[in-house]
Amino acid sequence: MLNIACGTSMTEYRQILKRWEMKKILGWIFACTLVSAYFFVSISGNLTTERNRVAISLSDTNLGSSSLSIAVIGDIHLPEGPAPLLKLQNLMRDIKATQPDLVVFVGDYTASPRAIVDMSSHRENIINAMKLIDPLPRAVVLGNYESWSDPERWLYEFNRLDVDVMENQTRLVRTANGPVCIRGLGDKFTNRYKYVDYPAECQGLPQLTITHDPAGAFDKHMTGLVLAGHTHCGQVSLPLVGPLWVPSEAPSLAHCGFYQDKQRSVFVTSGVGTSILPVRFGAQSQWDELNIRWN
Repeated sequence: MLNIACGTSMTEYRQILKRWEMKKILGWIFACTLVSAYFFVSISGNLTTERNRVAISLSDTNLGSSSLSIAVIGDIHLPEGPAPLLKLQNLMRDIKATQPDLVVFVGDYTASPRAIVDMSSHRENIINAMKLIDPLPRAVVLGNYESWSDPERWLYEFNRLDVDVMENQTRLVRTANGPVCIRGLGDKFTNRYKYVDYPAECQGLPQLTITHDPAGAFDKHMTGLVLAGHTHCGQVSLPLVGPLWVPSEAPSLAHCGFYQDKQRSVFVTSGVGTSILPVRFGAQSQWDELNIRWN
């Protein structure tokens, strides 16, 4: 509030008014600086990949007491070049050092195909980096960015480099905690999804489904645990507003983290990388360590 005493001359009034206007300008500059610093620190922090530990308890009358630790990695969106590749390699080594029972990759390994000059070499580099978690058991599915960069070639290269990849298939995977039945389903977002049931040999064993777009988890036939990615938890999620855009037909409550209803349990990872813009706000870059117990 501006107070001016009686008898103040016009010249003094103008000087007081000028000082008042300058204080307001400096105040706005200070406020904008604080807001900018907040966003800069938040965005920088959100782009730093962290380990996210989650405990999940599930009830299954067909299964005795069982537990499993699963590392979930999704939406890497790796750009081309030695520096991003080294960062991915180090991430794989860090995850391996935690010694999970199982590592699952839920798709979107490459950055935009239009930004990749040599996709053949880039594809091979990504797959070889994923192999650094050997000899830990793993399960792999493709995402929409692989669908947009020749999915058949991705499938061929995974197999050529001796990395098993699933698309609407099931596998019996042996872990340190015993065998697990894994169902790998195609990406719903790019129409490569097809529901398949578990085979008879999976009865009485821990079962889980991996897919890219969590919309696949809401197939009317789907039951049990589903692990997915794709959403980046919105990538930009504003306070009070939430995510600006999530490209999935999954219910909004199943866009990030753990969701459960009477038919299914779904975990959606925030993922590691970014797409469209190299920015994350309110959506941490992370890989997830799920400690799952079936009772």
